[in-house]
Amino acid sequence: MRRSLLWFVLCFFTVIFAFVSVVSAKGEKKSVSEQILEILIEKNIISKQQYEELKKQVKEEEAKKPKVTAGYKKGFYIRTTDDQFKIKLEGRFHGDSKFYLGDHPDHASFFVRRARLCVSGTFYKYYDFRVEAEFGKGGSRLNDGFMNVHYWPFAQLKFGQFKTPFSMEELHSDNWIDFVERPLANKLVPSRDLGVMIHGSIQNNFLHYQVGLFNGYKLNQVNDPDGGKDVALRAIFSPFRKSKLKLLRELYVGGALTYGHVGLGKAQWWNSGNFKTAAGTTYLAMGNNVIHDGDRTRKGLEFRWNLGSTALQGEYMIAELDGLRAGALTDDFEIKGGYIYLSYFLTGERFVFKRGKPGRVSPLSPFKPGDPQSGWGAIQIGARYEFLKADKDLLDLGYVDPSQYTDKACGFNCRCELVPQ
Repeated sequence: MRRSLLWFVLCFFTVIFAFVSVVSAKGEKKSVSEQILEILIEKNIISKQQYEELKKQVKEEEAKKPKVTAGYKKGFYIRTTDDQFKIKLEGRFHGDSKFYLGDHPDHASFFVRRARLCVSGTFYKYYDFRVEAEFGKGGSRLNDGFMNVHYWPFAQLKFGQFKTPFSMEELHSDNWIDFVERPLANKLVPSRDLGVMIHGSIQNNFLHYQVGLFNGYKLNQVNDPDGGKDVALRAIFSPFRKSKLKLLRELYVGGALTYGHVGLGKAQWWNSGNFKTAAGTTYLAMGNNVIHDGDRTRKGLEFRWNLGSTALQGEYMIAELDGLRAGALTDDFEIKGGYIYLSYFLTGERFVFKRGKPGRVSPLSPFKPGDPQSGWGAIQIGARYEFLKADKDLLDLGYVDPSQYTDKACGFNCRCELVPQ
């Protein structure tokens, strides 16, 4: 892991050096206009006064050209003043701990939940890129590695490794989700995959859509072992965006679908055939002999209702697994899940929604050490109900060991958080 981290950091600074060199190259030598003026005065074609006047004009024109600036705004950045080129270093570190009441097969432990470094940027205004590496949980891998071409906001092209367009909660950054961990139903979500996608917003975010083709396998894999591909569709819109009823203007409803044919052993599934709680307890796991040789369809419904400092969000999804084989048995099964939650800012911040998903909320009075006028940040509270339920026949027919696992799980979560920045 250390070697991977070292290589990542070295590559990052190499990219920055190359970026600054390219963008600043013109400033290291005289412009063509200045060189021409010097030739003209050497040949006595123009007078000294004309030379000084033209040189002043050239400098004024050069001053209007974009320059390179650097600073910090939600990450360290270097960019040109016209925003044609920019590069940014971001990261996150999430520490965690687990403690159990009563007997439990796992041990109480502190661990690094997430540790990420990310380089993102823009070239020639319309070409965005992002490369993010994950070093948490004792391993290392590529999370994101993609480019997005956005000549038109209503039809953008994205390709590489990124999140499959399914589930509002999954698409929301884990830095800003309303609860510490995503719900049980999130185990049905494909998350990151390799593929290509057309996406965009229409009529000032009245409709946001995503259509893509993906491997339908796991993230960060060199090959797709079964050769099949998943089609993924998602659309979310705000039907009352221009309504006179302010209460309904920020109601967003949508749906998502993935479909593909797979031929994979349990260990090759997107979740390795295991379903776990946020604490890591496995409550449902397919037998090691289970093979999925058939269609896999995911369907999801979602909504988000922002009411100023209050947000109500929910999802319901179904994973249809056709052609599950266990020995001589072959059958079709469904696994269903969902959640609903209510979240509220006691300090008056307003929830936002951008590009088909919830956005980051900044405190009205952020905490600033050493500043006597500093506030304490934002205080957020919330409550969530969640569940996941599989066909009971999975246990009855031997696809899942009934002596170790169950066909369903549910939970109720409460949250109170101080958001300083």
